[in-house]
Amino acid sequence: PSEGRAVVTLSGYGSPSGGRVHQLWLTRPGAGPRSLGLLSGDTPLAVKGLEKSAVSLAVTVEPNGGSVHPTGQPVVQLTLKSVGFGE
Repeated sequence: PSEGRAVVTLSGYGSPSGGRVHQLWLTRPGAGPRSLGLLSGDTPLAVKGLEKSAVSLAVTVEPNGGSVHPTGQPVVQLTLKSVGFGE
């Protein structure tokens, strides 16, 4: 039931200035980043659809409303590793 899901919280970064937002991305080999949603302050974001092939999660600062593709370098990037619980 929890496979492919995560709860992400971005703490200590505050809100971007100038009408910008933090956007969460999933990165996979051989594919462009896929948006998982917008982060609002330190409010947790529940995401689903994480694929086993995913290699990282990244957060970028984007225009208000988010972007189709990242427009800048990540301010945070986390490597994902399957730990095999429940197998």
